[in-house]
Amino acid sequence: MKYEDYSEDDFNEVQGLIMSAVPDGDPFNRSSVKNTRYQYHLDQTPPLIGFENIDMFEAQRGYPLIVLVHKEDVSISFYGRVGILDSLNTREKSFLKKHFQEELEKME
Repeated sequence: MKYEDYSEDDFNEVQGLIMSAVPDGDPFNRSSVKNTRYQYHLDQTPPLIGFENIDMFEAQRGYPLIVLVHKEDVSISFYGRVGILDSLNTREKSFLKKHFQEELEKME
C-alpha cells in the first residue's frame, strides 16, 4: 500500500530515527533512492520498525525523521520528513539524547 491510498487524516506524526539507508540497487533509479529502515514510537520498548523505499539524498543512519503512523494500525507507517517533533515526551527525549550521545562518542 502507498500513502496516497489513505486519507491524510488517518495518520499521526511520531518521532522516528533512521536505522539504515542503502541505495536500492536499481540502475534505473536515481542514486538518492534508498531502501530505508527506521524506528518509530521511540517511547515503546522495543520501538516499532518501518521499511520504505525513500527518494532522499540525505537519508543516513542516525538521522531523526518524522514518521506518519496510521491511527488505527500502528504497523502502517510512512516517511514524513527529516526532523524532530516539537512535542516529544520524556521517554522520546531520553531515547534521542542517548542516541546522539552515542553518535558523538563514536566521533571522538
